[in-house]
Amino acid sequence: MQTLQVVFQSILDMGAAVFLPIIIFIIGLIVGLKPGKAISAGLTLGVALTGINLVISYMSDTVGVAAQSFVENTGVQLTALDMGWAPALGLCWSWKYAFVMFPVQIGINVIMLILGWTKTLNVDMWNVANKIFTAFIVSSVTGSAAAGFVVAIAQIILELKNGDATKNQITELTGVPGVSMPHPMFLSNIFFYPFAKLLDKIPFFRYELNAQTLKQKIGIFGENHVLGFIVGTIVGLIGGQGVGALLTGVQAGTALTLFPMVSKLFMTALTPISDAANEFIKKKFPGREMAIGLDWPILAGNPEIWVAIIFTIPVALIVAMVLPGNTVLPFGNLMNVCVCAAAFVACKGNLLKMLATSYVMVPILCWSASDFAPMLTDLAISTGSSNILVDGQQLAWWGMDIAEIRWMIVEVLRGNIVGFGVLAIFIALAVYYFKAQKKEEHVAAVRMGWIEE
Repeated sequence: MQTLQVVFQSILDMGAAVFLPIIIFIIGLIVGLKPGKAISAGLTLGVALTGINLVISYMSDTVGVAAQSFVENTGVQLTALDMGWAPALGLCWSWKYAFVMFPVQIGINVIMLILGWTKTLNVDMWNVANKIFTAFIVSSVTGSAAAGFVVAIAQIILELKNGDATKNQITELTGVPGVSMPHPMFLSNIFFYPFAKLLDKIPFFRYELNAQTLKQKIGIFGENHVLGFIVGTIVGLIGGQGVGALLTGVQAGTALTLFPMVSKLFMTALTPISDAANEFIKKKFPGREMAIGLDWPILAGNPEIWVAIIFTIPVALIVAMVLPGNTVLPFGNLMNVCVCAAAFVACKGNLLKMLATSYVMVPILCWSASDFAPMLTDLAISTGSSNILVDGQQLAWWGMDIAEIRWMIVEVLRGNIVGFGVLAIFIALAVYYFKAQKKEEHVAAVRMGWIEE
């Protein structure tokens, strides 16, 4: 176990921008890509990941700081500190069984590929941490690490099946061929997709409001840089920045302009790998296809995600201050991707439906973060990572991936009848969702000209 931990920790410490290119390089060689092209593809992916992270960090340091100043101005006191996703998942690696999850995820993926139960090869190793988090909270509730791994394995399988069920749509939305999205956040679409279809019953939400229609309807005000300036300035004003809000606006406009530019690098990096992989599969396994499972940032070039995130920030702060039962102040994870990126896929980029979904999720994110805060705090204390806390303070993760599903699982394990009710709804919606995705995949393939109507 110790040797396994050292090996995988060494890989993890290099960061996704290093070890993912290594994985892509190895895959490229396996599927017959020339070494030079495999190296180029891997390095380009590393550049793309670094670029996206730089822009996200830049946006957090500008728009996020403006939002945080709003918090400081209100003087509100909540006992749980939102760490953000990176420290929260980083803390999960300190769980004593964490490194077992690496071989578990890889083994299940390989077995499912061999048996033809999935078409997705998930190379997103960083998000093994998300399965660790699920196993950890289940273990905390049940006292059984084995129970935690059983639930985590179910999550791994669902992620792969969801990657298969939406790969054509992901290709259509990103322009990157041969990829899928087995990230846990997209399991929330089991709820989001039916909700989006329900919103279609309301005439107001049938209006197609996205970046393209904004440009058509309001001209220059729909351009990424101008739109970013407007919403960034609004957030800055809410944060009490005064004239300084104009700088926040320019910074937000910069971020929204850079996102699409950087995201094109994913296509440059992954297209040759995808083409070679599909040729390899055709030769070795006639009639089979394979998609490379990647992290969510290949969607990051779509401005609708960031507009929805920015417009959710003030709502999240206000709700957190007045919501009964909430102990968490959104802070480290105010740039909440897990809902808006998933909703972008479920709502097909319709901003009105994305915002409605995001606003409905805000109280759920608050309650689930409050519920899980004692567990995270206990983990931090047990591993000596709690030195940043003051007396009476807890650590929390507001805006966690699949917050509603994790809450449901925990409440079922606690024997809460409400949890069982939500589980029944979840199962029914999952059946509906996966059936509906077959039609969505067909429609996406027709639109891309892969098949005829």
